[in-house]
Amino acid sequence: MAEVVESGYFIHGPKTRELEDALGRLLGNREVVCVGNGTDALMLSLLTLGVSAGKKVATVSNAGGYTTGVILRLGGTPVLVDVEPDTAQMSVDHLRNVLQLHPHIHAVVITHLYGLMANMADLTAVAREFGCYIVEDCAQAIGAVQDGTMAGGWGDASTFSFYPSKNLSCLGDGGAVSFSDPDLAGNARRLAQYGWESRYSISLEFGFNSRLDEMQAAVLLARLPKLDELNDRRRNIIKHYASALGEQRAVIFENSGSFVGHLAVIITDTRAMDIQHLKSHGVSTSVHFPILDHHQDAWRHHFIDTTLPISEKLVLNILTLPCFPQLSDDEVLRVCGALQSL
Repeated sequence: MAEVVESGYFIHGPKTRELEDALGRLLGNREVVCVGNGTDALMLSLLTLGVSAGKKVATVSNAGGYTTGVILRLGGTPVLVDVEPDTAQMSVDHLRNVLQLHPHIHAVVITHLYGLMANMADLTAVAREFGCYIVEDCAQAIGAVQDGTMAGGWGDASTFSFYPSKNLSCLGDGGAVSFSDPDLAGNARRLAQYGWESRYSISLEFGFNSRLDEMQAAVLLARLPKLDELNDRRRNIIKHYASALGEQRAVIFENSGSFVGHLAVIITDTRAMDIQHLKSHGVSTSVHFPILDHHQDAWRHHFIDTTLPISEKLVLNILTLPCFPQLSDDEVLRVCGALQSL
């Protein structure tokens, strides 16, 4: 941070370029553009891939509304896909059904929810069969690997958030978008700075301002080498939780590189009772995410005929436990003790 102050570069300086190169190598030699936050990364990915008024984009309903909000802001039409009951990730079978019913879907956004990668081999195969672009939302899954390919290395575009609670985090807002095609990355870079081809010369319509500042890039560069270690710690914490639970409840967990433990989420039929029990043992809980996109008051009119049985059941039964690398062993044991007594 002192180096940034001394350099006088605060926007688009050497730290940002170094971070983009490092992230590109991590993702398998992709082009990376650092931006102001993860939502802007989603916006740029879809805008660059040609999503505009009237274009349909498939996504899930249980991931907090970020993608649906971006699609609507671009004038597109979100088409919602149900999820798998044990992982909460996009369902391969339902995606196929949706693409058959909506033959002109432009893109599919696949969110790696809770730090667990979706079934990318099968989902990408289905999306490609129907000629769709693929966007990976990796905001919760940086560092995850499936079948030898990093999260963010599968799609035409992939997006990341560096919000302070993420697995790779900065001291404020930050994000990135990566592309398999350098030309698309170049367009995204221009769109993220007003649509400029060169200073004050606008070559692309719909440009806006979304830039990661140098101070945040410096923080991310310092933290990036510890990513695998911190992901291991998260995974280990959730492994302890999974061992402590009885058969009536399950943790969304995979003891592999496909899971980086962004969130510790259990599935329970007695959520209200479990919340009170854990609170009595000094354990805080939350719900990620409590309202499905098609149930949001602002968006209900877009989804009058939408029903997603699995998503609608899961949203009533999910509960998030504490999970971050700085949890002490004693704190993890306290949570485990509370889970054992449920």
